[in-house]
Amino acid sequence: MSGHVCAENVPIFNHLSHENLEKISGIMQHRCYAKGEIIYSPNKSCGLFILAKGRIKVYQLSGFGKEQLLRVLESGSVIGEDTLFGSINPNSFGEALTDIEACVIGREEFMELLIQYPAISVKLLEEYSRKLAEADQLTTRTATESVALRLASYLIDLSKVAGADTFILPLSMKELAAFLATTPETLSRRMRQFEDDGFLGRSGKNIRLLQKDALENVL
Repeated sequence: MSGHVCAENVPIFNHLSHENLEKISGIMQHRCYAKGEIIYSPNKSCGLFILAKGRIKVYQLSGFGKEQLLRVLESGSVIGEDTLFGSINPNSFGEALTDIEACVIGREEFMELLIQYPAISVKLLEEYSRKLAEADQLTTRTATESVALRLASYLIDLSKVAGADTFILPLSMKELAAFLATTPETLSRRMRQFEDDGFLGRSGKNIRLLQKDALENVL
């Protein structure tokens, strides 16, 4: 894996010349992580982390210690920009779902890059603006999109985490309803509708996706 390739795929770097990309490649650390390894946590910063190969699940722990899945990151994702400026999410964890390969730049090295290449600061602000816009859109979608869409998206992400079409719901229906911003009654109706439509089979917390393509079309 080449750090040059990693840099080319990141918006804050891909405007630079070939020569400068080579210089950045020289300070990138190439790392491999095994499936199940914690990439970052409240007490473990990852620096600027470019996921070159594999998948990562991002989750929080509830007050009862249960995992609440936030999203699944695929190859090409970039995380950790906020930690470069001292910001730490006290509740966020990142765990490797597969063996993964990544390029990492530490905070001090990144600050030196900003001094050498001021244009990166502008690109970084543009990237932050884009992510803030995405966050606003997500908030809007949560308020306006159907519960069926939110539930389908969540179930598909759980399937990715499990690496299989069969998995166990990590939350109670009450907790899941709160996470998806709906009521337990509405959630139960949508789950039953997915069963009636033949999209999934369910026995307690055990879920089996029978027609994943149909669920993806709900999205």
